[in-house]
Amino acid sequence: MRNTIIVTAILFIAVIGASIYYFGDLNKDHKEATKPLQYLPENTLLVLSIRNDEITDNIFKDFEVFDAILGFSEAERLAEFKKKLLRNDALKPYVLDAEIYISFHPYRKKSVEALFTIPNTEKIAADELPVIIQQMEKEYEVQVQDTLNQQIYSFNNGHVDSTLYVIYYENILFASYAKPLLAAIVSKETKHLSEQQVDYFIKNSSRNTPLSIFFPHQQLPTALEHFQRTSSGSFIKQFEELKGQSAWNINFKQDALMLTGESEVENTQGNYIALFRHQRKKTQYLHNFFPSSTAVYMEYSISDRRQFTDDISNLLKFRKENDRIYKQLTSQQDTTVIYKLQKALGLEFALIEQPNQTNMGYISLEDPQSWNHLKSELFEDTGDSIYRFKHSNLLYTFYGDAFKIFPRPYVTQVANVLVVANSSTTLREYQKDWKNKNLLTGTLGFKSFEKLQGNEANITLFVHTKNANSKILNSLPQHYQQNFRNRDNFGYQDFYSWSVQLSGNNGNFLSRIYGIYKSKTALGATSEWIYPLENRAITRPYIFEHSDTSQFILLQELDHTLHAIAPSGAKIWSSVFSGRVVGDLLQIADRSIILVTDRNRLYRFDTSGKPMKGFSTGVPEEPIATPTIASVNGQSLIMVPTKKKIYTYNMEGSRLDLFQDESIAGEINGSIQVVGEYFAIGTTYGRIYLFDKQGRITKHIDAPGNVVFRNPIGTLDEGNTEFSILATDTASNIYKFSLAKAPVITRPDKWNAKFYADFVNVASSNAPEMVVVDGSRIHVYAINDTSKLLFEYNFTKDISDRPQYFGSATGLALIGIASKSTNLIYLLNADGSIVNGFPVEGQPLFYYGKINYNSDTFLLCMRRDHKLYAFRHQK
Repeated sequence: MRNTIIVTAILFIAVIGASIYYFGDLNKDHKEATKPLQYLPENTLLVLSIRNDEITDNIFKDFEVFDAILGFSEAERLAEFKKKLLRNDALKPYVLDAEIYISFHPYRKKSVEALFTIPNTEKIAADELPVIIQQMEKEYEVQVQDTLNQQIYSFNNGHVDSTLYVIYYENILFASYAKPLLAAIVSKETKHLSEQQVDYFIKNSSRNTPLSIFFPHQQLPTALEHFQRTSSGSFIKQFEELKGQSAWNINFKQDALMLTGESEVENTQGNYIALFRHQRKKTQYLHNFFPSSTAVYMEYSISDRRQFTDDISNLLKFRKENDRIYKQLTSQQDTTVIYKLQKALGLEFALIEQPNQTNMGYISLEDPQSWNHLKSELFEDTGDSIYRFKHSNLLYTFYGDAFKIFPRPYVTQVANVLVVANSSTTLREYQKDWKNKNLLTGTLGFKSFEKLQGNEANITLFVHTKNANSKILNSLPQHYQQNFRNRDNFGYQDFYSWSVQLSGNNGNFLSRIYGIYKSKTALGATSEWIYPLENRAITRPYIFEHSDTSQFILLQELDHTLHAIAPSGAKIWSSVFSGRVVGDLLQIADRSIILVTDRNRLYRFDTSGKPMKGFSTGVPEEPIATPTIASVNGQSLIMVPTKKKIYTYNMEGSRLDLFQDESIAGEINGSIQVVGEYFAIGTTYGRIYLFDKQGRITKHIDAPGNVVFRNPIGTLDEGNTEFSILATDTASNIYKFSLAKAPVITRPDKWNAKFYADFVNVASSNAPEMVVVDGSRIHVYAINDTSKLLFEYNFTKDISDRPQYFGSATGLALIGIASKSTNLIYLLNADGSIVNGFPVEGQPLFYYGKINYNSDTFLLCMRRDHKLYAFRHQK
């Protein structure tokens, strides 16, 4: 890959960073900017415009993205200069609310320096300038010298290499840390930016965004030469020699850089990227097939096959490569078969690179049936559903530079996509990734990227910072490598990804740049506290009342220790219990906690961990679910379900002779439900049992046929003392039972045999919905006499844990999903959207909500290091 596109993106950010801490700005009347921009040297790499006012200062206050790129120490120094120079009482009236331009220029061999261009909002008279400069002497050591008949002022605050040089020329202040840049401004020998480029920037800079950026394309080779020590790879080569200019405006977001704008292209002959300027953007989907190890990819979409085919043909003719490619075709039959292959291939294709420098290509199949017929004529069968092209450079002929590195590749098929590589071993490894769903779309960085960037474009270039880390370092000169590794002063490695998107726009491009940053304020980035455990947790964290003024957290770890933790993260107490907690912990009115374990024990203890009188006590069989607390004849009882029986205890731990004389067919599924005057259970026999207050079976309801109930039952209050009981079987049927009517049976979908189903109010408060986790998908259905799918969400890997449910401001439940295989936690709203801030790195069994009376909302979760993390959610 020899990836330098990330370095170019870093250059973009570095420029923005410097500008923010010197000046803040909203674009005003850009016609006034024409004059100052005309003084910028021709070697300008990048230009930013920003307004010097307090409104913009507030917009970018604590914008971590800029600090991360610029360097935290440098950001502080620049903020100091802004405060002491531009906001100096003497100079402030002349520059406040001015449109400020910051341009970057190559300086010496290994550095880039900034030039600050500050038009005055009010002209500074010749006799006033010395007075203004004199005021600066309170903060700086000020000196003056003449160069090219121009006075150059220097300001130094005692820091090494921090002298700022300033000239006042043509009613404009120019400032830089590199004095030769100022000399270039006043020199008659200097070549400047063209009038056309200046006009383009003015025209495309928005007045409604706090920052605008201009990039002259002719400077790309210079930027690459400066920021890379190796030759350009397969990705960046596609952009070389693409002349023109781009102008972008910033869309502000605290944890991302988002630039949108337009790119004008010139001298397009012979350039591959330019071929897409006449295409229309399309929805791209091939990234769903990329392995999780993808470091860089370029995804391409074409809307007009004929236009693209003609453009590719002309490109090959310009390069004088047509004859070489077609000379290998020895017969008319060869030509016909190859034409059929081209028709069978689709309009979506992609190129990826992995950290081990292996490449793969992806092509959508327009006609899978034709592809299958052509295998024997155009490909050699190498086994394991992998084939190899008999002819060379066909994909380069069809799709151009994206496949130039695959002269005679191997190919395999997944779904309706062809995957190509230069090695059959690479494809065999990919087949394993595909089977195991080890895909890029399941990684946290890509999830963050997807939430911000749309998938409609003609070209998307994506760099996964972590996966591409070694390639980035190898491409950078040594002094930039040191910065990239320096986590104390920089935050380069806290960027999840970088991306560029281009969409055809009547011969030019609409363009977007995204840098997704792991902000310290983002959920899951900076913890309020950490509580270490010896082992992994085996229950979720529970929040219970500790006293009238505070709550506390309870959770159990693998060695069966139950931990009581204060909302501050401090340990309150810990105690080893006999066995693993089964189901949930319950807190009753007197604040005591009730739980059962798989070692046949029933516990009741107070908030200090002290057992209540009569506890713990034994249960004759192993509990299978959370106990049910119910009032029977004025007495509070604890009802414990096991596979075949229900055992009942009073609040002193004494076992009562209830539910003991009845025979239950099948095994009990889940907890006991209180329904009106009855207690209800469901069994694997496909039967619902209703017990009265004396623990006697008053009725049982069978599902018709040979049915097995898999999941816990639910209940629905129909009003007027009427109720229904809800159940699901292993054949994907939903049952709605009532006492007076025949059961209503619906089957909205076919789920796998291990699906989870819960009946919870997630979309409405008057009736529960059914939440189904089926492999890698979650479905939410409204269930009445018919079942209606409300929404579904697809994960990249199968979900092995039952969903969790948390309260929300609406009173409806938020759905929590933890993917153990991807180490990600999701939280879904009632409409199926992901709650802002999610997904977050974490393991199953977590908590979301308040952790103390009147506290903020927190996420409590375990990570792979056996520690409980408390993250404040700043929405």
